[in-house]
Amino acid sequence: MKKPIVALMMVLLISACAAPKVYQPASDGGYGYRESQIADNRYRVSFKMRGDTQFEAMDYALLRAAELTLMADYDWFVVADRHVDGEKREPSTGVNASRTREVERHCGLLGCTTSSRPSTTYGAEISSGNRAESEVILEIRLGKGVRPTEVDSYDALEVRNNLRKRAN
Repeated sequence: MKKPIVALMMVLLISACAAPKVYQPASDGGYGYRESQIADNRYRVSFKMRGDTQFEAMDYALLRAAELTLMADYDWFVVADRHVDGEKREPSTGVNASRTREVERHCGLLGCTTSSRPSTTYGAEISSGNRAESEVILEIRLGKGVRPTEVDSYDALEVRNNLRKRAN
């Protein structure tokens, strides 16, 4: 009886440490996907995530576009406009020093004495230039029937089937 309980506790502990799911609806300006309908067959789709992951963010935005296309009972979509954005932290280094005076007070049986001496504090900072987050915004146009031969036209079912594997 103890072994199944221990095994269950280990599974719960490991699952609590698992990475959060990346492909999910965004809440309150957070990370994930969001969309808004612009017209009957036009949507704006965005996907925002942590890190320097613009290619992955693009895949997730295309996946959401494919899902919306299929949910709206269309066959294909064209990316009419795309915007890729990343908040970038610039690499920086810095060294600083400050001079102050340390004051010490010593008290004994016969009274107190105060002494001071100069003191120097040194500091250093080094930060990398990694991106803090990446966001992809697509404006898509949905269609049915024969897919246009435009460069940015996609078969929704094919995109969903290929990219869904990464989202799970």
